[in-house]
Amino acid sequence: MQISEVALAILIIFGVITLIQLVYYYVIYGRFAFYRKKGALGFRDIPISVVIVVRDDAAQVLQTLPSLLEQQYSFYEIVIVNDRSRDENSLHAIREYKDRYPNIKIVDLSTAVSTSRGKKMAISMGIKCATYDHILLTSPNCIPASKLWISNMAQNFQFQRKVVLGYNTYAKKKGPYSHFLLYDNLIGAVQYFSHALLRTTYRGDLNNVAFVRPLFYQQKGFIAYNHLLYGEEDIFIHRASNKNNTAIEFDPDSATVRQHTPSYGFWRLHKVSLFFTRKYNSFKNRFLLSLYELTNLLFYVFLAITIVVALHQPLALYIAAGIAVLRIASMYVVMGIAAKKLQEKQLIPYFLFYDLLFSILNPLYWLSSKIHHKKIAQ
Repeated sequence: MQISEVALAILIIFGVITLIQLVYYYVIYGRFAFYRKKGALGFRDIPISVVIVVRDDAAQVLQTLPSLLEQQYSFYEIVIVNDRSRDENSLHAIREYKDRYPNIKIVDLSTAVSTSRGKKMAISMGIKCATYDHILLTSPNCIPASKLWISNMAQNFQFQRKVVLGYNTYAKKKGPYSHFLLYDNLIGAVQYFSHALLRTTYRGDLNNVAFVRPLFYQQKGFIAYNHLLYGEEDIFIHRASNKNNTAIEFDPDSATVRQHTPSYGFWRLHKVSLFFTRKYNSFKNRFLLSLYELTNLLFYVFLAITIVVALHQPLALYIAAGIAVLRIASMYVVMGIAAKKLQEKQLIPYFLFYDLLFSILNPLYWLSSKIHHKKIAQ
């Protein structure tokens, strides 16, 4: 059995692409998958301010507040920023909560003070008005996975750590769209956790991230990117993080869960915004993220080309099959361990389908970020 020169050249290219993918899985993403977190040493409760921004979604806060008020933590407050909401009935109910619980603080943001897009001004006001210097951000529709959420996030403020990246997921629902969102969310979390462990932090999730207030002011808040619609938290986290001050928290009890599934249009705009704001990141991070997406797409492209070219060359087909199986098996091993670690093991049977799907979609979203950038930044 012989292999033609054309088939051999394609096999070599296919092998190099696969090798790059294997480096990503075992060296970069495996850093998180095989990571074992050290326990907290001599940790004592430090005061925490939980900041939530409300804009016409006060009704969701009413569903979230009970779980926040039940947190098993000694010193914390809940800062609710009313970002020009018009839902007076729900706001009144929140103020009734405040009358009963002294650790609730309400900050009303006037329509006259905000010229920034998104929720940047409201978040900044919440941070400014917080009683404590350790800030924990979340959103109205996010419910902590347990009563230990604050405790697990706060215990990472040791050993000079000033930024804590947590995990946020969607409520698990039936249907392909739910799996679609959960898979993308899982891969995104594995990426930013892995990069943080590699000491090249590039983003966090606004629904579950903590940091110290002086660090926010050192970066001058969100002033440099008030024009952006989304992604300000990613830029802030990247610029505020360094090789020694960032920790990750992925214990199931430390997660937050989004209760409402976003529409595809809203999710797509957010996804496109993430690609757009990459330009504010370091060259190293941009290169690593882009190379993974490029080789992910090329893996499937060259797998198809190899099959077509070597259709009547059994040896070439066997080699191509072996390369493909090695890469796919590695994906299932590394991402499967990560999925179990983040309580998303229900996604494992669908990995291959969504890996192929997003290998096509991600370049399209990147292209969309270039074409429709005016929707994201003016």
